[in-house]
Amino acid sequence: MNNQFHVYGQNSIRKHNLEKRKLQTLFFPNKWNFHYFFNMMKDCQQFIIACISEIDHSWIIKLLVLLANGGRKIYLIMDCQEDQKNDELFQAMICELLIESQFKIKIVVNTKKYESLPTNFCVIDGKVLITTSANWTINSFKKSHEWMMIDKKYDNIVEMIEIFEQMWNQFKFVTFINEDIALLDNDDSQFQLVFTYSQDCVVDTL
Repeated sequence: MNNQFHVYGQNSIRKHNLEKRKLQTLFFPNKWNFHYFFNMMKDCQQFIIACISEIDHSWIIKLLVLLANGGRKIYLIMDCQEDQKNDELFQAMICELLIESQFKIKIVVNTKKYESLPTNFCVIDGKVLITTSANWTINSFKKSHEWMMIDKKYDNIVEMIEIFEQMWNQFKFVTFINEDIALLDNDDSQFQLVFTYSQDCVVDTL
């Protein structure tokens, strides 16, 4: 009997250690943690989907463009409140993401007046889910006290991708018409469901 408890205890410890290896927490400001996060994105081979309220970090913007031009699929959900629509910095960021990527990056924005996006999150290649209090801004990574959870649990990744797809269809698709930023109903975005699920991994189907 004691031997059975010993074996059960060993198995429980192994399972606990395995679960711990699937979760990791980073804190900011910390330049090494930022580089760790940045390199995870840099290593993307298939796709990045991200729900991020704000983006202004030039390294991240340039990386997303580089990845998109290298054949990776990039889908972004962002906030765009009434006062942001005519904000020069917001417009410049949108221009850089869309034009520099030759419109390979796809963006929808939340324009609902009293409803902000939920916790920021992204999924990389269907292998890593990142949830965070940080926006992808210089202040978030250099000045604010923020946290980031890196999660490699399959079930959590699949669930967040499904949530992302549901959110995508609620918001406005961003494009340009006559050199001006235009927000279209999502039906005009020609966005397809781009993910299939298997027990081993999540595979981009485009």
